[in-house]
Amino acid sequence: MGTSSPQPADDWVQALVRDFQDKLTGGLYEAIYTLDGPSQDRLMECQAQTCVGAFLNLTGLPVPMDLDSFLAAMSTTGPSQVEIQREGNVIHWTELHSGQCVCPFVRRQVVRLDPTLCVCGAYWVKHLFETVANTRVEVETVETVATGSENCRFRITVLGESRPSDGRVD
Repeated sequence: MGTSSPQPADDWVQALVRDFQDKLTGGLYEAIYTLDGPSQDRLMECQAQTCVGAFLNLTGLPVPMDLDSFLAAMSTTGPSQVEIQREGNVIHWTELHSGQCVCPFVRRQVVRLDPTLCVCGAYWVKHLFETVANTRVEVETVETVATGSENCRFRITVLGESRPSDGRVD
C-alpha cells in the first residue's frame, strides 16, 4: 500500500553514509587544490559539466533556447539572481551572492572556499551557454566571492553558434 517512511535506523545510516561521502569529497578537493594547472583545470571543467546537468534537472530550464531567451531566463532562474548586461558580443554576467559562494559543497561545508572553485564557476557559465543557448563563448573571471568580492562577475564573449544540440544534458 504505497511506500513506508524511513525508520529512525535508516535515517542514522543515511546520515552516516552522507558524512562519509562528504569527508571523501572534501579530501578529494584538498588534493585537487594542489594539482598543477592543466590537471586541475580539466577536473574543474568536468565538475562544472556535471553541475550544469544537475542544475538543468533541478530548474527545468528548457534546452535548447535562443541566446536572448536564455539570458532573460537566467536573470530569474537559479541559485542566485544574475544581472546581465549585453554590449554586442560581450555579456557582463554578475551573480549577486552577498559574499556567499553558491557551490553546494561550500554551502554544506564539505569543501573549503578556495579560488580554484572559481575555475569551475567559469566553466559552469561556459557549459551553460553551450548547452542551453547552443552558443560558443569565452568566459573571463573578473571577480569572485573566493577572491574577496561580494559577487561573482564574468565577462563573456560570444564566439558563435555551437554544434547542433541534441537536447541531452550530461
